[in-house]
Formats: sequence, C-alpha cells, structure tokens
Amino acid sequence: MGGSLQQAQSLKSHGVDFFCGYLGVINSQRLNYILDSGLAFFPVTLAGAYFNGAEDELSQLHSLGIPQGATVWLDLEGQKTYRWSVNDLLLKVNAWAHALIDDGYIPGLYVGSPQPFTGPELAALAVMRYWCAPSLILDRNGKDWSEPTGVGFCMRQFWDQGTFHGTNVFVDCNMVGKDRHGRLPTWVVS
Repeated sequence: MGGSLQQAQSLKSHGVDFFCGYLGVINSQRLNYILDSGLAFFPVTLAGAYFNGAEDELSQLHSLGIPQGATVWLDLEGQKTYRWSVNDLLLKVNAWAHALIDDGYIPGLYVGSPQPFTGPELAALAVMRYWCAPSLILDRNGKDWSEPTGVGFCMRQFWDQGTFHGTNVFVDCNMVGKDRHGRLPTWVVS
C-alpha cells in the first residue's frame, strides 16, 4: 500500500475488510490510516526475519502499539527457509512462537509452498493459527498436501487480484474462517 489515507478509505469503501502489513515496512502513520479508515490490521514478518529471533518483531509490535492478543503471522517461505535442516527450522519457528506467546501475542504461520514441514510437523509447532498460501502446498517430500494435521487453516489466500479500484494497491483475496478447533485469527482494529 502506498500509504495514503485516501487509499485506505477507498479500499474500505470497496469492500476490503482488513490489511496485512509487513513488520519493518509498515510505520505508525500508515497503520493509523488503515485503522482510521475502518480496516482491520494483521502484522506479518518479512520472510526469513525470524531467523534472528523475535526481538526485532516484538520491538516493532510495541512501537506500532499492536495490542496483546493480536495474531502475528510468520511468513514461512523463500529460499532462506529451505536451507535449514527441518530440526533447526523447527527450533527457530518454535522459539519465535514462544517469544510472541510470552509477550501476549498469538503466533500464526503463513504456510507457503514448497513446504519444509509435513502436515504432522506443522501441527506440532508452537504456532496457534495457520494461513494457507494460494498454491498447492507440497511438503519437503513433494508427496503430501501439507495442511496442519487435525488443525487446518483459519485463513486462506487466493491468487493475486491485481490493482484494486484505482487505488494503485495490489490486492490479494483472503478468506477467514474457523480452523478445526473453532479458532479465528485476531486482528487489530481502532
């Protein structure tokens, strides 16, 4: 999002309900435009950012005034992710999730493809919500459709839809629904 109040208002007036912004990219002014326009907000890590631990993300969440109880999404995709062994990656994701939980946030995982984890491994992670990428998600073996076994997704992303109603904002369509435990993501609203 370019970051203007007019863009945020246009998105809201055309039926958009929420905005996902990357930590390290979103700033307080842009967040205020989003919230003041009546859009809900989800913070998302930049892919691979969790390899340095959650300290940077927690600092940014506090600086932006993101309240405890909000779902914070970890973007698990990209080549940096696949260079790690599964066990090391599991430890890093869990350390990130536990740091967020300890600070009062709900850690969520954006599950991209190809996926280094199998369905049972995804479900065993310390994250508490899952968001499905818009592609067929194969595990590291290329065999399974990698969904968190017994948990499912509370968000599903669909293919990019392009710029939206003259806003110069590239919009992805996402659907929010309860996972198999009846849980929804929690977003920030004003």
